Amino acid sequence: MNFNFLQLIFSVIFGFVLFLVSAAEASEYPVFVDYEYGDLKEVIVGLPYGMTPSLDAPWFENAMKVLPADEAEYARKTAGMLWTDMIDPKTGKSESEMLEEENLAFIAILKSLGVKVYRPKEITVDFIRGNYGSDVLLNGFSQDFPRDNMAVIGNNLIEFNLRTPMRKVDISGFKELLLDKCSNGKVRWFSMPHTELLATSDTGTPCLEGGDVIVLGKTILVGNSRNPSVGSNEAGFRWLKNILGSSYNVVRVPLREDVLHLDCVLSVPRNGLAIVCEEAFVEGIPDHIKDWDLIKVGIESAQRLAVNGVPVNSKHYILSFNEHNDNKFIQSELEKRNIKVYRVFFGTHNGQGGALRCATQPVIRKLK
Repeated sequence: MNFNFLQLIFSVIFGFVLFLVSAAEASEYPVFVDYEYGDLKEVIVGLPYGMTPSLDAPWFENAMKVLPADEAEYARKTAGMLWTDMIDPKTGKSESEMLEEENLAFIAILKSLGVKVYRPKEITVDFIRGNYGSDVLLNGFSQDFPRDNMAVIGNNLIEFNLRTPMRKVDISGFKELLLDKCSNGKVRWFSMPHTELLATSDTGTPCLEGGDVIVLGKTILVGNSRNPSVGSNEAGFRWLKNILGSSYNVVRVPLREDVLHLDCVLSVPRNGLAIVCEEAFVEGIPDHIKDWDLIKVGIESAQRLAVNGVPVNSKHYILSFNEHNDNKFIQSELEKRNIKVYRVFFGTHNGQGGALRCATQPVIRKLK
């Protein structure tokens, strides 16, 4: 038999064995994410509890720049209020009640697609006072968007140092789940250096938020908003690049001041396909995706969270809509590409500056 043919057969078999070993190892990890569009198996969905920041919070007005004018004005009117006390005049329901109705509709879709759902532990005002101090309540708190406190990259679970003060205490709600999931020796669980809770982060302090981190295999895109009060910064990008080392290609993606996170302007439903808001990228669409099939939306749609959807896998995509944007355009474009779309109303979450991706934190997501 021809030696070159035998060599080819051996190479194929050896490569297949390596693939099987890699797949088996991935399946054993209690925490693992390899691709944004990998099969979602386990996920955390946020809670409907929080408190709007005080008008006296020094970072508050800069943060309002990422919201549409009507949403920013509502945040000012409800400053310092618990969400359970914020009653909507149209429905007579509290902000918390409306948020949870949206969560439950979202969770129903996830479960119907075979996804296991976890919820954080509720954080109360008394808990914050007792464990962080009363002064921290100036910043408010929010449990609706678990995306930002951390990210899973491969078998690394990394707790972030957030630049958005409102979300810094949220990490306490994940403690029990993280202890359960990350005690396994196969998970690398670590944290960034943290700044003081009441301190304003300077440009040299590494800050990262999960909405800015998009995992595409060994390429990690990291958004950097020009807004000084929210989102990730360049120092945070450098920290992540250093900590992950040469195993990953970590790419910085600068964003406009009125854009909160990268996932507000970029979604990746499957390999070679992306939903983008081209206007948001200060230095243009990242090289890694610029030649892909691109579904483009304007900045107004992006600021109403049209782009912030969740791929359950490369064939199923969950899309939010609200009173300002029915999101039929993105739905139609995805369906043209043979992706099944599931719609969920998420208007209350959208009014708080986030949508479906923000409301989730993947625990296990891996490409078949």
